[in-house]
Amino acid sequence: MITLRLFSALREIAGSKEVEVEGDTLAIGEALRQFAQRFGEKAQQVLFDKDGNLQQSVLLLVNGESAETGPQTQVKSGDVVSVLLPTAGG
Repeated sequence: MITLRLFSALREIAGSKEVEVEGDTLAIGEALRQFAQRFGEKAQQVLFDKDGNLQQSVLLLVNGESAETGPQTQVKSGDVVSVLLPTAGG
């Protein structure tokens, strides 16, 4: 299992700070697609553009380190992927 640590809108959508997705080894993008399939259209819109690509504004960390190749970064069971969205404030 791979753990997605969620922030801002994704946390609200899931109703939890963390969600586990199935897989021993997979790309972060695939893990996020599993998340979007489980939590519906709102999750899909927040994470992906109309062409199905991960929104450029999404920041990904694997075990606290920057995901070097973004959504193509391979993660394995036991890894924690932090998914951060831009927030507005003032």
